[in-house]
Amino acid sequence: MCHKSRHFYPLNSTQLCLGGMNAYLYLKWCLCLYYPIETKINDLVDRIVYRLNQRRAALLNRYHELRDEKAARRSARIKKFEELVGIKADTERRLQINELQELQERILADIELKLAEVNAHQPETHIVFRNQSEHLEQLIAELGEVLEEEVPIIHNYQAMREVVAVVKRGTAHGELNDPRAVVIDYNTNRIFVTEGVPSLSGPQARISIFTDGGDYLDSFNHMDMHHPYGIAIHVDNVYVTDTRVHAVFLFKIETSYPLIAELGTRGSQIGQFNDPHNLAVSTNGDVYVTDYCNHRIQILNSSLQSIRNLTEQPIKYPRDIKLTADEVYVLCVDNPCILVLSHAGERLRSLVSMGRQRDVCDSHFFCIDSAKNIIISDYMFGKVKIFNKEGTLIHTIEIGRQDERLTYPLGLGQGLVLTKDLNLVLVYLHSDYCLRIFSCL
Repeated sequence: MCHKSRHFYPLNSTQLCLGGMNAYLYLKWCLCLYYPIETKINDLVDRIVYRLNQRRAALLNRYHELRDEKAARRSARIKKFEELVGIKADTERRLQINELQELQERILADIELKLAEVNAHQPETHIVFRNQSEHLEQLIAELGEVLEEEVPIIHNYQAMREVVAVVKRGTAHGELNDPRAVVIDYNTNRIFVTEGVPSLSGPQARISIFTDGGDYLDSFNHMDMHHPYGIAIHVDNVYVTDTRVHAVFLFKIETSYPLIAELGTRGSQIGQFNDPHNLAVSTNGDVYVTDYCNHRIQILNSSLQSIRNLTEQPIKYPRDIKLTADEVYVLCVDNPCILVLSHAGERLRSLVSMGRQRDVCDSHFFCIDSAKNIIISDYMFGKVKIFNKEGTLIHTIEIGRQDERLTYPLGLGQGLVLTKDLNLVLVYLHSDYCLRIFSCL
């Protein structure tokens, strides 16, 4: 049996069960089995920044090369002009003493012609340089507009305010029953939420879909899916992990959301899983899956084949994973709890400590903004904490209302993700509201 958490809280006497087991051990057993939490975020914004910066750097280098070439030509022209002026002055002095006057006059005439050529305007060179320079300046200006429009840099978490409080707990369509993870389809700005445990009187476990304003749109499920947990979207593919059947499902974003592929059984071999949590998809379509109880990250291709491990070195209970253009961030049950690796599996650094008296008490999911700030939900205390890329805490957000924090001591947060507009979308486990949206602008 796999232990999901290391933090336990005693209940009152009305919640005793399991025969002679006392309340403390019963809560410990319950927490170990039923409250693994996960999240996910897409890294599209980071990839845009990286590629546009590469293009801008290349353009600027070419611009500087052309400018240096123009300066070098001007310097050579000035040097030649000064040499000819010196020769002219020397010749004029010689004419004054009538030394070979006729020859000197011819030389002087030749020098005057050369001076005229050196001083003459060179239209072709000037026009070519001017046209190239103007073209480069236009491209750089357009690139600046793209960066300004597509990649907002300011993340004002201190001024965060709730803009939408929607989607109550329940089993009907448009309600959420035990929400787990949340992801944004950046092509349509739709919000996808996994619902973990099916109700005995309600529908099957499912994926519910909402607008970026929280309005219900649709839902889908599959008979083989019993406990959907993590979720990721790439192009028109939806990838979902299931912690009960220990598998990864691939659905197509179409009218009926058909099941395209399924991989996994319980086990420790390559292609098997033991409690798969969240997942992330790279720009080339590779799917990175946190294989929680096997202490590893498995990488699949877009059709759930061609499987390998990110690194052979164990990662202690990986819970969540996020990808940037050049790094892999893994949230695990270790200290520090954010492990940063290269895409080749090399360990680069570790950030953020986990524990009751540390940076976060208990975290199951996180996301990264375009400035590489790390946004983590402190599950036990219903808070969201923001750390900079060096791992320093820069802000704490109290998400739940005061009465909620008193009523639900086991925490409020579950999955979280940032939208293109820098709105923070959260789903809840212990709250009347199961989906809430906050503005970070």
